[in-house]
Amino acid sequence: MSGPSRASDHTGAMAPADPAFLLVAIGAPVVAGLATLLLPRRRTALRVLLATAGPGMSVLFLGLHLDRHGVASNSTGTEAVSWIPSLHLDLGFLADGLGAFFALLVAGVGVLVVLYARAHFGDDASSLARFLPLLGFFTTAMLGVVLADHLLLTVVFWEATSISSFFLIGWNREDGAAVQRALQAFVTTGMGGLSLLGGVLLLGDATGAWRWSELAASGVEASNGRVTAAVVLVVVGAAAKSAQWPFHDWLPGAMAAPTPVSAYLHSATMVKAGVFLLGRVLPVAGALALWLPLVVAVGAVTMLLGAALALRQHDLKRLFAYTTVSQLGLLTCMYGLGGAVDDHGHAAIGWDLGQIASHALYKAPLFLVAGALAVLLGVRRLPELYGLWRRRESGARVLAVVLLAAAYALAGGPGTVNFVAKELFFDAVVHAADGRPLLVVVGLMAVATAACNVAVAVRIAANALGRRSGIRAGDPPAVPVRAPDRWTVALWLPAAGLVLLQFVGGLVPTLWNAAFRPLESHAGTGVFADGLPWVWEPFLHPGTALLMSLVAIAGGIGLGLSGRWRDEVVDVHDRLYPGAYRAVLRGGHRAFHTLQTGHLQHYLVIMFVMLLGSFVWAAWIDPSLLEVPDGLAPFESVTGLLLGALVCASAIVLPVVTERVVRVLVLGASGFAVVGLYLVYQAPDLALTQLMFEIISVILFLLVLRLLPRPDRRPRVNPGPRLALAVLVGVTVGWMTLLAGSAADQRREPGGGHEETLGAFFEAHSDHGSELTDGRGGEGHNVVNVILVDFRGFDTLGEITVLATAALGVWSMLPGRGRQREDEDADESDPQPVPLGEGAGS
Repeated sequence: MSGPSRASDHTGAMAPADPAFLLVAIGAPVVAGLATLLLPRRRTALRVLLATAGPGMSVLFLGLHLDRHGVASNSTGTEAVSWIPSLHLDLGFLADGLGAFFALLVAGVGVLVVLYARAHFGDDASSLARFLPLLGFFTTAMLGVVLADHLLLTVVFWEATSISSFFLIGWNREDGAAVQRALQAFVTTGMGGLSLLGGVLLLGDATGAWRWSELAASGVEASNGRVTAAVVLVVVGAAAKSAQWPFHDWLPGAMAAPTPVSAYLHSATMVKAGVFLLGRVLPVAGALALWLPLVVAVGAVTMLLGAALALRQHDLKRLFAYTTVSQLGLLTCMYGLGGAVDDHGHAAIGWDLGQIASHALYKAPLFLVAGALAVLLGVRRLPELYGLWRRRESGARVLAVVLLAAAYALAGGPGTVNFVAKELFFDAVVHAADGRPLLVVVGLMAVATAACNVAVAVRIAANALGRRSGIRAGDPPAVPVRAPDRWTVALWLPAAGLVLLQFVGGLVPTLWNAAFRPLESHAGTGVFADGLPWVWEPFLHPGTALLMSLVAIAGGIGLGLSGRWRDEVVDVHDRLYPGAYRAVLRGGHRAFHTLQTGHLQHYLVIMFVMLLGSFVWAAWIDPSLLEVPDGLAPFESVTGLLLGALVCASAIVLPVVTERVVRVLVLGASGFAVVGLYLVYQAPDLALTQLMFEIISVILFLLVLRLLPRPDRRPRVNPGPRLALAVLVGVTVGWMTLLAGSAADQRREPGGGHEETLGAFFEAHSDHGSELTDGRGGEGHNVVNVILVDFRGFDTLGEITVLATAALGVWSMLPGRGRQREDEDADESDPQPVPLGEGAGS
């Protein structure tokens, strides 16, 4: 797996790897998914083959990259392909052990899920044709998350996973509950994405490094407050994506999705994106004082809460969802413990990727078997599992074997990889608790969590092997979705293959060690430093971790066989999202009706008060804004001063005049004075535009006024408050204009930084271009015109389109047009009779 060593350049430094193979690996699933849309609806076999080729090519090209360049260190990214240079955003990737492992996991399980989806949808070619492109989109997004090196590129792919998962979770568009659950997942993970974006921006700005490899190479300053804030925001984003408390409720609700989605997104890929992110941040932020208490606390609470709630679930998919929440909490806690370092510099973490793989190798089979049971036997709830081993329907015995094997792995029984993974986590807790007494509580919570998992497995086994039926009187019978067909084997074969790896790794650990050691970054620390042991070795060298395992197994068996905690319960957190959703709607409704009163005066008051408040706040921060600008020459142009006075006088007279026609003329006089100001300050194009506008507007106003009724006499309102507000706004805006003009003049002075402003850029590029614009300029001497038609040409086009659309709408509503249309309709519907003597042949 490690392949040859990375090539060096003539200086001896490691040359960055070519990202071509990784680009193909990331893009192949979405390209293959889109290509399936070009196939006829009935070409199901070719559609499945093409969709399978997408993640299959990802595995192939990722393997070729690793074979050619080896597994990179977390501080060595690939060459960057420029994407958005102005944002310093490029397509750079990082195929270190963490990224390569997750990419192989995503793509490998993706191949199996495509085959399973073909069997799950059966003869429903329409649903399969709609499902496969969305699955390819999600696979590409997930591969991008785990392989991206640039921080912002990680966020881009992160949001793509949220968007694609929204469509997959809300697959049944006619089911309102499924759509609501999809919306809940999208909102929750979307808020986490915003938190991640804020954290990434803070982290990049505080450190100056915008690539994960740069951060790992240079590290961060632990005392930097902005770095701490950035890490907290990143952890919140990871917690939302990986269903950590208190954001965990979206994951059980997402079980409204089809089983292939649950098996892929909610066990092996999407929900592990947050865990991956914590693993990516650990080398950078693990030394921060906040890392261990924050991440461990969130993970430990989620771990125990999910396991306890799983005990009280009867729906199989929700039961497995809560065990997923629990395991995600354990993995989060594991990376939190990675911040604990002993006196020898060894972190309290070991074989972290093996623990993550272990979860995927039993949880995905559990979901796949749950879907197969629903399709073939109609079994969806735990009581309906009774006697599964003895049922004679096709595939029942095979499904029972795979289910029992996966449940045994869930319990962490000896001979499975999960048994060793549980030992590794227990040892990490014991190791970190040395000198940290509060972590003993985490150890007790870990034992309780493991006992709950054993109890769940015992209840599954007892039901599947039991003789009596668990169906109560009045319960509807289990009805299969369809009869078995030639694709039925694909409903259990992927699950059987995955769970088989659990036992291969547990019974023949040399194979597991050979596959994972090149990828593991924490393989040589903690217990089992030489690799996963043979099944008998933990018992030959017992320790605290083994004792914790035995206590959990014994307690779990007793709890699973007892009659306690069997009734189904509803998670109290189920009320949080609906309550928050309704509160937001009510708050928005009240805010809308408070602000949107329908009175223009209220809107103007709000705008002007906000303007005044903003200026006062800015002046309080920077008192120099209240100082008279240097070089102020109010009498520089007497003509301009007189015209400005005319504008002010017109504005003052306007509200005093009562006659409508006089008001229009005064308003026109103000506009013509502005035209004069443009001429004085050498802006003839603006003056011409303003002049045409003033002439047209005065004429239109006068034409419209004659059609309006006489205004009603309204009671006079005290003008004092409005006058005071008007004076304050006028003085403030005038003062801000003086400040802006003075600042522009100061920047134009030598050393004033004018060349770095946006105005200088427009001036420099209006006529001739530069290297930034490939030598192309606006080829115009009037900067304003070039800005309107070149720099913001699309904005100008949009404004023209809006005005044209509004004009067409007004024209269609004119009274004359309405009467003309009515007359035309009347002529067509009620033709006039031809008078006698005027007809043909008269």
